[in-house]
Amino acid sequence: MKSSEKLAERAIFAAIRGKSCPICLENLTDRRAAVITACKHGYCLGCIRKWSGFKRNCPLCNNRFDSWFIVSDLASRKYRKEQLPILRDRETLTYHRNHTSGRRRIIGRSRDVFENSSSRSRPFPWRRSFGRPGSVPDPIIFQRKLQWRASIYDRKLRAVRLHSRPSLELVNDHTKARIIERIEPWIRREFQAVLGDPDPSIIVHFASALFIKRLERENNQQSRQTGMLMEDEVSSLRKFLYDKEDIFWHELRCFAESSLTMETYDAVVEYNEAE
Repeated sequence: MKSSEKLAERAIFAAIRGKSCPICLENLTDRRAAVITACKHGYCLGCIRKWSGFKRNCPLCNNRFDSWFIVSDLASRKYRKEQLPILRDRETLTYHRNHTSGRRRIIGRSRDVFENSSSRSRPFPWRRSFGRPGSVPDPIIFQRKLQWRASIYDRKLRAVRLHSRPSLELVNDHTKARIIERIEPWIRREFQAVLGDPDPSIIVHFASALFIKRLERENNQQSRQTGMLMEDEVSSLRKFLYDKEDIFWHELRCFAESSLTMETYDAVVEYNEAE
């Protein structure tokens, strides 16, 4: 074996041995791993394969890549190179479109609570963290959140309402526009997590329109149902979400009624198992 090949092999195994996947945080030693050819950063094969369907930049260092080394068994010290197919432009994930959740909220005196922006006297417990911004690359945090959101649906968990705001009223077109601007980034991320679609824009607009339609019915007192959408509206998304649509609508309402940014909501929302 040439000295250059030995160096490459040493770098590949060093990226895996005793290391954790930056995305899912699982130990790489006992999992099928992939080491990016360009920068030698290691990931779970499943995690980086899913990421590569969105972007072809390393989540840690942002280096572009088009191949990786797959290590199925570290003990055997065998690996193979896999060349990735060309990523079509329409499949590329435009990261900044999914981060319109507003400014970061200020963490109060204690690091384990977030302050509610509309009621500073009632702090919410900080239930989870996806990595400290600045120390963990934004793409890693975003991918962790996608996996977390997908797990909520897989485990059939229902969010506990924060009751930050008792109701949503469509006073005028400006209010309607503000609600749409608030909920669409949340809806977009949900569809990305559940469907694995990096750009579900058409469905996002459809879902937000259904939600506004429901609010209009409530405001006009045409429906006395305050906790769910009308059946025809729910079923409109069933072709995309199947048995997950009820969880989707429920938590969309929870988020919309809160006064929290997506970042703060993610950290403080509590869940119960669906009955």
